[in-house]
Amino acid sequence: MADQFVVAGNGGMKGDEESPMAKFSSGEDSDLEASRHGNWVTGVFHIITAVVGAGVLSLSYSIAQLGWIGGMLVLLAFAGITWYTTRLLADVCLVNGVRQRSYMGAVRTLMGETHCRLLACVQYFNLFLTAIAYNITGATSMSNVAKTYCNAEGEGCFDKYWVFCVIFGGAQLVLSQLPNMDSLWVVSAVGMFTSFAYSIIALALAINEGSSGESSIHGVPNTPAGKMWSVFNAMGAIVFAYSFSFILVEITDTMRSAGRGPVFHIKRAVNVSMVIITSFYIAVAVSGYVAFGNEVCGNIISCFTTPVWLIRATNIFVLIHMLPAYQVFSQPLFEFLQRQMASVKAFPPWVASVAFRIVFRSAYVAFVAFISVCLPFFSDIVGLIGAIGFWPATVFYPIEMYIRYRKPGPTARYALEALNVLCFLVTVCAIAGSVQLIVADSADYEVFGS
Repeated sequence: MADQFVVAGNGGMKGDEESPMAKFSSGEDSDLEASRHGNWVTGVFHIITAVVGAGVLSLSYSIAQLGWIGGMLVLLAFAGITWYTTRLLADVCLVNGVRQRSYMGAVRTLMGETHCRLLACVQYFNLFLTAIAYNITGATSMSNVAKTYCNAEGEGCFDKYWVFCVIFGGAQLVLSQLPNMDSLWVVSAVGMFTSFAYSIIALALAINEGSSGESSIHGVPNTPAGKMWSVFNAMGAIVFAYSFSFILVEITDTMRSAGRGPVFHIKRAVNVSMVIITSFYIAVAVSGYVAFGNEVCGNIISCFTTPVWLIRATNIFVLIHMLPAYQVFSQPLFEFLQRQMASVKAFPPWVASVAFRIVFRSAYVAFVAFISVCLPFFSDIVGLIGAIGFWPATVFYPIEMYIRYRKPGPTARYALEALNVLCFLVTVCAIAGSVQLIVADSADYEVFGS
């Protein structure tokens, strides 16, 4: 299969253990292994770069919709679910001595072609929506910086959101020409450190703000129907904050087989990343809600206006992080379509590769920028993205593949299926809430008007 290659060893081993990797049997496989430079440290870089960003910025707003008790319970529950099911997914990255090179490849191997196509529809649509969210975030950050230079009247101020959407898209035209995800590890490291920087700054600013807003156990007051929709959307936004299952197998494919092997490294990367991510999330979400209460912004950084120099620096850090994060989520889509194009025998491989990289990637970036201009509803969009991808990618397929490959006992299987059903219901509610809020907000939005 195009998404796999064979290595020596025995699949089906439990926990973090993995069979030793023997030498590869073909020149092609040796070339593939030689191109891998990753380990659990670079895995942490990729995961944190992909996750800590747009997600953390919306958490205080989500907690405000759910209230103190509901918000913290939902945050911790989804952290635990994501950690557990992601480790299940890691267990099927190596199946009977065959390394799975993509999420689709793993699903095809264990569940068949039909499930592979269903996952492809969800996975790549979710990656596309994530690129939109990151384009919105990057453009908003640039606009926020520009506004700090405007006078009180705002006359002649170069701060239009749509202009910065186009500028951000122009930067992605250049970055999208990087060949693959493995080539991103340096910029991913930069992105990870900038994500830490603005998360820490947002935390410090919120603590410095003190308790200037009114928070409550019940959250933002609303009508019963309005409360229901906002709660559903908030659950989707929190899920989005932990969304990286879609790219876990692709990240694993960047890890070398020497030593303990890729499964050990990706599990350690997940463990370390989840501790770091959840700690930051709780700190930022709590301090932001304490500081602004029920009036907290959808993007927490937008709530701060002073000190001006620090607000500028924070938004610049967000922008720097969004640049590689956009690519971490887009490269799996690029590589999948490039493999499909290369399989068309009418084109020589080098022609397919050049045509794909220049034409398709540029068109993709331009289309993402256009959609970002038309739908700049940050908190609504991240809620929709989290909702769409949560159940199929983070829960259903990891659980079902694990059951088919590891064959757990009846008690464990029933518990896993119960978790499956519960998360499916959460996904349906979150999608409904996000769509309703996007439709409602679109009624008052004028494209190119701001």
